[in-house]
Amino acid sequence: MTAAPPSDATPLRDAPPLRQLTLEAFVNALASKQPVPGGGAAAACVLAQAAALGSMVIAYTVGKPKFAEHDDRLRHYDAILAAARSEALDLGDADAQAYLALNALWKIPAAERAALSEWHAAVRQAIAAPSATADLATSVLVVLAAMDAITSKQLASDLQIARRCAHTALEAALANVEVNLPLVADSTARAESARFVASRRSEGARLAQSHGAS
Repeated sequence: MTAAPPSDATPLRDAPPLRQLTLEAFVNALASKQPVPGGGAAAACVLAQAAALGSMVIAYTVGKPKFAEHDDRLRHYDAILAAARSEALDLGDADAQAYLALNALWKIPAAERAALSEWHAAVRQAIAAPSATADLATSVLVVLAAMDAITSKQLASDLQIARRCAHTALEAALANVEVNLPLVADSTARAESARFVASRRSEGARLAQSHGAS
């Protein structure tokens, strides 16, 4: 989701929920001359894939004698990742809806928009949706980092890819927060969101590189 519509964009339309699309339908929709699905949906789908890869690593580890002592912990992580897969797709849809609401108000002159409560609410939602994706990506990274020392090394590359995807999703979500920050009229709220971005960026970089975190 960007702060303003592309100048040559075709009229906006509601997109079907991400979970209803085939992979081919999604990538074709993403490539089309429509801003939704866009960057927010792409970030959400990358995050869902990161969580799914983490679950695959768990599926191939649980039940192996070498890791038997970690089975309960891994099943707990799998439940978190399964919920994250679903939530990520919902957040992708929420991001698209936030864009549609914001875009609908762009035709109103800036001076008039500034006086509309609907405009400020739309801006807040345009910040909130990718912020929630960033929070979820951080949570997924925490789980994936914790799995490093208690899963099969034969799946180390899958786990590494999952972590890289989750980190990419985090950075993508933060980019959507940042692009909308100039629209936040309240300086205190704008500064708070900027601190959020800096904090999540730092934490995400640490988690993406850590090994055997708990």
